[in-house]
This record gives sequence, C-alpha cells and structure tokens, in this order.
Amino acid sequence: MRSWLRMGVAAMAITLAAGAARAADLTVWGLQAFNQAADDYIGQMVRDFGKANNISAEYVVVPANVINDRLAAAFQGNAPPDVFMQTSQRVQFYIGGGLTTPLDDVLADMRKVPGGILEKLLSPGQSGGVAHGLPLEADVSPMFARKDLLDEVGKKVPATWEEFREAAKAIQAKHPNISGFGMTISNSADAEGQIRQVMWAFGGKVMAEDGKTVVFNSPETRAAYQFVADMFLKDRIIPRAALTWDDSGNNIAYQTKRAAFVINPPSIYWWMRENDKELLANSLMIDIPKGPGPNGQVGNAISSWMWIVAKQTKRPDMAKAWLRYFYEPTRYAEVVNKVGGRWAPVFAELFTTMPLFRDTPAFANFKSLASEGFTDGYAGPPNVLSGRVADATILTKALQKVLVDGTSVADAVAWGQAQIEELAKQK
Repeated sequence: MRSWLRMGVAAMAITLAAGAARAADLTVWGLQAFNQAADDYIGQMVRDFGKANNISAEYVVVPANVINDRLAAAFQGNAPPDVFMQTSQRVQFYIGGGLTTPLDDVLADMRKVPGGILEKLLSPGQSGGVAHGLPLEADVSPMFARKDLLDEVGKKVPATWEEFREAAKAIQAKHPNISGFGMTISNSADAEGQIRQVMWAFGGKVMAEDGKTVVFNSPETRAAYQFVADMFLKDRIIPRAALTWDDSGNNIAYQTKRAAFVINPPSIYWWMRENDKELLANSLMIDIPKGPGPNGQVGNAISSWMWIVAKQTKRPDMAKAWLRYFYEPTRYAEVVNKVGGRWAPVFAELFTTMPLFRDTPAFANFKSLASEGFTDGYAGPPNVLSGRVADATILTKALQKVLVDGTSVADAVAWGQAQIEELAKQK
C-alpha cells in the first residue's frame, strides 16, 4: 500500500489536507471537470444537499495532476474526504488498500432507474463482486476525422487501420502542412491510452482473462507496434513533435487544422462548436478502426471517473445519501448537460431522453461507444496491476524505444513484458 499512496508526502501537506477534510460535516472532493459551469453546479449540489440535511457540506475541486498526492496526505493524516472522485484506472488501489466503503446498496438503487445503467462501467470499481466505486460518467475517446479532406482525396471514412493509413498518407501528400495522424506519443496520459487503443484493435492485450498472467509480448502486440512505427518512421504521417506533446497537444493540432485525424474525448467537439463551426461541419467522430487478421477488432475504449466513499468516514450513511442525491436522474442529467457531452451518462435511458444526445447527430453512436468498448485490464478485469501499468506508462515507453532509440519492435515489446512482470511481483 505504501508504494502507491506515496507516504513520503511532506508533513505540512498532510496537515493542510487533513484540515481541509475536517472543515465541514461532509466533505466531497471532485476532479476538475475542465468546465467551470460543471464544477460550480456540482459544488452547489453539495451545498444544497447539506442544507436539506441540516449539515455543513463542502465541495473541493482538485486538479487531476495533484489529487493522488492530496489524497495520500489526507489518508496519512487520518482525515480523508468523506466522498471523493478518482479515475477508474486508480480505484483498485484504494480497494486493495482497504480504504473504501462498499456501495452495493447505492448501486442497487441506481439499477432501479428506468433503462438501467451501463453495466460495463462498473468493473473498475468492483472487487469480489462488491461495488466499492461507482461511475459518475462515461469517458469515450472516438477518432476525429476531417471528412472534407477525405472527400478531396477520394477516400471513404476508414473502417480498418490499413484504410486509415492509406487515407492519412493521401491527405498528407496533397497537403504537406497537415499531418495525417496527430497521435500523442509522449509520456502523457493520452499517449498511454492511444497506444492501448491501437493494440486492442490488433488483438493485443496486457493481461489474460485471469487478470494475473501477463500476455503483452504477443504477435498481435508486436504487429500493432510495428504498424505505429511504420506510420512514424516510414510514412511520417505522425509528426515528430508528438513526442513532446502534453495532453492538449493533439487537441491543438486538430483545432488548428494541422492534423487530419486524432483520437480524443469530445472536448474537441465542444471547442469547435464554440470556436470554429466550419471545422465542426467538416469533422466526424468515428469508431477506432478495426485491426487486421482474425483477432482484429474495433479499438474503442471506455473509462470513467468514479465516486468512492472513504472507509474512515464518520458519516457513511450521509455519504451514501449524497450519492443517491447526485444520481437522481433529473439532477444527474443536468450535471451531464453542464459538461456538454464531454461526459456521457451512465444511465442508458438518458441517451434517448436528453436532447443533448437524442438530437445531436455527432453523438449518434455514443451509447454504443460507452457500452461496448475496452476497459483497462483487458482481457482481464481492471485491478491493481492494470493501474500500476498505466501509471508507469510502460506501453508508451516501449513505443518510444522503437521510435526514438531505434530498438527493434520485438525487443521493445519483450522489455515491456518484463517490466509488467516486475510490477506484478509488487505487494
């Protein structure tokens, strides 16, 4: 537990975090939604809930790049927030550390909502068949495609990676100032996600169905890595600058019309809607292309932010009551509305009742994207090991060995296998 909680956080940080968590009867920490209206709305929901229950309740917005350290400090100081958000890749760390309160009773109420919930989103928050974390949204990362550029070069919307590669090459040949594929290949979180989507499409995986056996070094994974290497080194349709991009790099490349294709959540859609309607009219959000061979598949990914109730809370019933308040369908739909499509709902019926999804053609396939994609840990369930692999960015580092260091794909993937096996030995 000590390795992932970063117990070396300074005592002052511990004291500050502990003080923050004790400032109200009920304290809720939320990840920054990258949408001020959404942050403000959830904060008001927390305060309204407190007033309705005659308690003081506060909402603290925490940026994703510091939430791990702040939570570590709070738990170390024995004063964590009563309820907090985390990304689905990290929930298993808290479950494995015995720091969570089971939430099966809240989940049972959520399942009573007409149409039910997207069950696949639950797996990152479960252990031994018990829910310890609940998804508050669905993250989808489709491919953005410039339809006007495809039309120019006489190419259809690519359904396979080979069709994609040929279309990207044709577009770049006609427009040398436009990169065919704005794929992030730096050490950012986006890069680790995008190489997974290519690997999954080719039939590769990190772990077997048992969630323990490491199967990263496979013909399918090597084929995926070779395909990306060829796009970068031979075709040069992935810009070299992508090696230094942060998580906004691919957004900017597409928004400034310097990339024909990128993989990203719908934040790009909403930027175009507010800032460049011409680009929006020429853009599509499509499935991640299918990989080759008998094991090839569409590489869509799903993840989520999740609510967790700390085991140390002195108000477990009130914390669960807050979650029920948050998930009340009408109130919850307004949260999703505030984020404006960056989050997809966890309740299936909202895809047909919310005008945002029902009446927006660009979101027509979002229900399938949010319910049929891959989750971290595939082919096994999300677990502590899958979270460690993501945090260590091993898949990205293996790719960089090929693209930057000139390592063979076979050696780079074998290195990745060894690194993951070492992580698997950690307690």
